[in-house]
Amino acid sequence: MPPTRAATRLAPAGVAVAAACCALWGGNAVAVKEAVPAIPAFGCAGLRFLISLPIIAVVCRASGQPLWVGRGRLGLLAVHAALTFVQIGTFNLGTSLGLAGRSSVFINVHPLVVAPLAWLLLGERLGGRAFAGLAAAAVGVLTLLAGGPAGGSAGDAIVLGSGVLFGLQTIAQKKTFPLIPPATLLLTQSVAAIPLFLGYSAAFEGFDRYQFTRASVAGLLYQGLAVSGLCFTTWMLLLRRYPAGQLAAVAFLTPIFGVGLGNLVRGEPLTWPLVVGGALVGVGIFLVASDHRALVVSSVEGPRPSIGPPGKNPSGRV
Repeated sequence: MPPTRAATRLAPAGVAVAAACCALWGGNAVAVKEAVPAIPAFGCAGLRFLISLPIIAVVCRASGQPLWVGRGRLGLLAVHAALTFVQIGTFNLGTSLGLAGRSSVFINVHPLVVAPLAWLLLGERLGGRAFAGLAAAAVGVLTLLAGGPAGGSAGDAIVLGSGVLFGLQTIAQKKTFPLIPPATLLLTQSVAAIPLFLGYSAAFEGFDRYQFTRASVAGLLYQGLAVSGLCFTTWMLLLRRYPAGQLAAVAFLTPIFGVGLGNLVRGEPLTWPLVVGGALVGVGIFLVASDHRALVVSSVEGPRPSIGPPGKNPSGRV
């Protein structure tokens, strides 16, 4: 099949599809809240990746990338699997202890962690808009922390830590892409992380605690199919057709959708710190994404908008 010709500008249809992906990502924390604690946090993560494996394998094969890594890359793969285990496990755990809307904002600080790290460690440049975006997002996070229960909660701190780790993981993945292709890394790190999740769950959570209720199964399927499957494949198609930098600017909608869905689906209150903090984080992401001097790569853990010069085709995250 001949390659799809890249468009020079993001068409209205592309904006609509990208916004739909952001809405689905925004609902991820809501889905975790529906699934956990009926299915414990780390066990839920393992089952989510297990459900998503067939879709990721199809995407990997369709993109012409290998389904496994060479023997010499197994140590590197183990590092990425361990990072995935800690990052997703803590996100699920922190979300289960807090509110979905707040978790959606805190986890989405990761592009704002990647930008300065890429500047410091990879020599990538940041312009004035990016620095303004980082400042806006920092104020947003502080607003959320100050306006939380008793000035914050354990769940908030855990998810914020997961978001920071996500940023570190993204830098590690960027440096790994020349050695392991993005779709291959996504597939293989998922395969390698599943035993870690389920082994931890068996030892510390207990399989006897699993309750497959209608709500928990729906939340689990949403994470595995809608987020790790549909969003990833859709974003890959968008990246093939439209400039990555323009797509990335749509990412500011993700925490805003998360806050709104937390209110609509779970009845979480729309407090002023949540609304203002979420909006500031969203604006910060937009400013960083729209700074054409900045390059923020996406993690392969599920497609997230990448920032880069038009015509580049960075990989997404599931």
